[in-house]
Amino acid sequence: WKEAKARAEMPTGMNPSTEGIVSHLSCKVYHKRKLMHVEPGRLFFSEIPRGVDERIQRMLQPIFSHINRDDHSERAAFLHIVRAFTRRCGWEGSDDCDGWLRLYVSHFPCISCVAVSCQFVRFFPAIRLEMDFDNMWKTRFEPTDRFGAQRFHAEGGLAGRRKRIEEGFFEW
Repeated sequence: WKEAKARAEMPTGMNPSTEGIVSHLSCKVYHKRKLMHVEPGRLFFSEIPRGVDERIQRMLQPIFSHINRDDHSERAAFLHIVRAFTRRCGWEGSDDCDGWLRLYVSHFPCISCVAVSCQFVRFFPAIRLEMDFDNMWKTRFEPTDRFGAQRFHAEGGLAGRRKRIEEGFFEW
């Protein structure tokens, strides 16, 4: 009984880690009212993009807190897109850019990534930044198949799962 309960309490996914977090970026940006850049959707992982100018890295500085946070996927996305923007509008043209940029992150951002997003807004104030994120601490308990995920939510989500385990229902 104890082994079955312990197995039932185990999450299906992994703990959130820098390497396991992904960011999805899309945007449509204009420079002086002319279309400058369209990104329908691109994934970014935990690595600093190659060939990013040192000035751009200084524009979007991470916060060092216990560990180095310069390689987070959110920052990688911003580094990449700022490089693309500055190639098209120059270093002095960021105030003349407008449009929208959407960033979805598979786990809530750390304080360093919040700081990087604020720095992006500082340099590109007329680009509307829309961010959304998930919580891997919760979603790693959800089944990966469509039927299982629908059933999981229909039966109360994480709270329902905890209740079923406490009542002795260990098998899904």
